[in-house]
Amino acid sequence: MSGCLNRVLHLQVETGEMYGVFSPDRSRLLTGGDGANPKVRIWDVETGSCLRVLNGHKEPVAALAWAEDQRSVASGAFDREVRIWDMASGECLRVLAGHRAYVRSVDFSQSRERLLSGSGDGVVRLWELATGKMLQEFQGHRDGVYHAVFDTRQTRVLSGGRDRTIRLWEISTGRCLRLIDATEAHVQCLAWHSDQRRFLSCAGDVRLWDSETGECLRVFEGHRDTIRSVAWSYDQRHILSASHDRSVRIWESETGRCIEVLRGHDECVVNAVWTLDRGSVLSCDSSGGLRAFIVDASSNSGAI
Repeated sequence: MSGCLNRVLHLQVETGEMYGVFSPDRSRLLTGGDGANPKVRIWDVETGSCLRVLNGHKEPVAALAWAEDQRSVASGAFDREVRIWDMASGECLRVLAGHRAYVRSVDFSQSRERLLSGSGDGVVRLWELATGKMLQEFQGHRDGVYHAVFDTRQTRVLSGGRDRTIRLWEISTGRCLRLIDATEAHVQCLAWHSDQRRFLSCAGDVRLWDSETGECLRVFEGHRDTIRSVAWSYDQRHILSASHDRSVRIWESETGRCIEVLRGHDECVVNAVWTLDRGSVLSCDSSGGLRAFIVDASSNSGAI
């Protein structure tokens, strides 16, 4: 198997450290980051042109998410606020305030009626988007939350972060169902398997967990620095990871074997996804570098 670098772009992000999230259809990239004038920007992945600038945050933007229908996006920042934006107009539809520290994670529910936010205050909050009302608080982390995600049934939440733990929460009660001592590094990203029992985490390595027992089922080792994102292929046969070591890796989920290392970034890679045609991997780095790699379609079998 081999991956071929097909496209190299550099986005004029005007930030020292960029955060980026690809749209569900992979046509656009949502970015934030630090800088004197924090902005959220939407970019065309094919051309690298800036399609829209969203102004409103007063401090660095560290959390980004797309709604599944791509009609709205969410951003969270060091100003402790979450903002919901309309993609058609660029208007800020709602500001969600209440966290006591930076916001590092945002995630839309599949119904697009609710949003999760995770913060440096160690709290995960559940919001009703129509009203801006906070519906639930999940308290227990001893340090900042870096990622919090819904399960597909929207009955449970996974969260992880700086305290090196992963927690499974029940949405209806706010109760912590399971506490997992995850790794010796900060948990950066979480991704549910389609069976909604197993899930992936990444920090210094990638790990596969059983949410019912808390058991670590497999460790994927090879990256030489912090891993920022992890994702399943559509059939769960492969895993994609992006790292500060400037590489993207493709793994066999059943064996833990790394079958491809994609290189070409000049800075820390912050996100990577498979394209919907199953033939490419898109990735972005902290300086605004955007890369497209052609890969063997059998290595991804579709993208979530």
